[in-house]
Formats: sequence, C-alpha cells, structure tokens
Amino acid sequence: MSQPIVSLRLEVAETPDRPDGSPLSFALLWAEPQPSGQTLVRCDSLEELERVVQSLKRDLDGVLAQAKEAMEKMRARRKEDKEQSMSPSDIWRQMEQAPTEEAMFACFNALSESKRLEVAEWVLTHVSMFKGRGPVFAEHYNIVSHTLDV
Repeated sequence: MSQPIVSLRLEVAETPDRPDGSPLSFALLWAEPQPSGQTLVRCDSLEELERVVQSLKRDLDGVLAQAKEAMEKMRARRKEDKEQSMSPSDIWRQMEQAPTEEAMFACFNALSESKRLEVAEWVLTHVSMFKGRGPVFAEHYNIVSHTLDV
C-alpha cells in the first residue's frame, strides 16, 4: 500500500502600505493544486494517519521557519535602506544624542562597515576634537576594525 503524501508550501508577498503596517503577507498552499471540497488524503489505518499528520507537522514547521527567515530578510533590507539614506552628519547627530557613551558605541558599531568608514571619515574631518563627543569618538575609534571600542 502506498503512503499518501501531503505537502504544503509557503508564498511570501511584500505588501507595502498595508493599514496594519505589516510588510509581508503569507499564504499557505497545497504543494499540488487541490480542487475545493475534494478529499485531500484518505488513510486506511491509524498508523497511516499518524504518518500523514507527522508529515504535515514537519511541513508546517518548515513553513514557519521560511516565514521567519523572510521577515528577518525584510527587516535587514529595511535597516540597510534606512542606513544608506542617512548622511554621516545625520548619524553623528544621533550618536551625539545617545544617553551614554556605550549607547553611542553601540549605535556606531551596528552600522555596516562601509557606513562606519564613511561616518568615521566625516567625524574625524568635520567634528571638533576638543569638545563634545568628538574626542570620545577619536579616542575609542579602532582604525583596524572600524569600530568604537570600550
């Protein structure tokens, strides 16, 4: 007797400007088109039903993992887009407003390496090294790793 195969797949669609603010929509689809009202699978024993249910659980766990991965990619892309649109002076203003030096370091170190280089060049050439957070930046800037070290 052949084992029935039941499989699901996930479709992820980007949906900008949704009223609820969520960036993605998810659709669960049968791997093979199933006509409405048709029996998906018929099992002849409890053991067979158990195998089908376990297969569906694995598929659903996989679908959830795919959805989480899609959300992480979307978040990373949005963060990167936002970062790229900000000028070094805008980023420096944010860093200066950080409540602590550690928060300032974390803000800078969270940037991509290319953006850290751009911001560091701007800070070291345009910011006074005698007042404010300019001297703190210069003292803690690591020219090898392009990070602010404690």
